[in-house]
Amino acid sequence: MSYEESAQYYDSFDTKGNSAFYVDIASRSEGKVLELGAGTGRVLFEIAALGREVVGIDNSPAMLREAKRKRREDHADICARCRFVLADMLSFDLGERFAFVYAASAAVQTPSADDLRGIFRNAADHLEPGGVFAFDVAAPRTMRRTEAFGPERAELPGGRVVIRFIAQTYRPSTDTVSFDILYKEHIPGRTSTVTVNETGQAAVITPEAIEEAIEYAGLRINEMYGDFDRTPYTGKSPYIVVLAGHGE
Repeated sequence: MSYEESAQYYDSFDTKGNSAFYVDIASRSEGKVLELGAGTGRVLFEIAALGREVVGIDNSPAMLREAKRKRREDHADICARCRFVLADMLSFDLGERFAFVYAASAAVQTPSADDLRGIFRNAADHLEPGGVFAFDVAAPRTMRRTEAFGPERAELPGGRVVIRFIAQTYRPSTDTVSFDILYKEHIPGRTSTVTVNETGQAAVITPEAIEEAIEYAGLRINEMYGDFDRTPYTGKSPYIVVLAGHGE
C-alpha cells in the first residue's frame, strides 16, 4: 500500500496491541535499535522513550512524513534519538549493526513469501552478535478467508471523525490475500465527506516458510508464539510471533 492519503489515519485504528511486546524485548537489551517498516513510528517512539537510539526504515514517503511530523510535534524531547530512513527492506544497507532489529504489525508480510529470505538476510546483516531479531505476521488461519470488517469509528483532533471499512479477499490459487480499505472522514461544518481508498496484497506466511527463510539468513529461531501474550503457537493462533538470533 502507498498510504499516500491514509497515513494520517493509521494510528487511529491500531488494534494489534503489540507495542508492549516489542518495548519489553527492547528493554532487555542495550545498544541501538532498528525497526523494519517503521510506518508512522508508533512503536519506535515508545522504544526511544526508554533512552535508546532508534532508526526506522520504510518504503512509504507518506508514512515517513507522518512519522517525522509526530517526532516534531509530539516527541520533541526524544527527537535526537529517532532517525527515519526511506528504504526498502529487501535492499537497504545502513552500514551499521544493531542490538535489536524488529518488524512490527506484519511489516514483513509482503505480496510474496519469497521476499522473506531477502528481508531476513538484510536483518541478519544488520544484527550485532548476540542481538535479537523479532517480527510478527498474521497466521494462515487469519489470512485464508474472505470477509468484511467494520465499520470502525475513530475521533480525530478538531472534532473530525473517520470511519474505516476493510474487505479481505483470499485467493487460493496464489495463496495470497488482497485488501480493500475505505476511509470516510466527516469534518465539522461540511455536508460532504472525504473518502480515501487503499488497496494492497499480502502473502500467506506459514511457520515452514519462516523456518526456511530464517535458516537461509543464517539465523536461528529462539522462540515462536501465537500471540503477543507469548501463548505458544498452534494452528488456531491469530499470529506468528518470532524471536530469532545468530546461530552458535
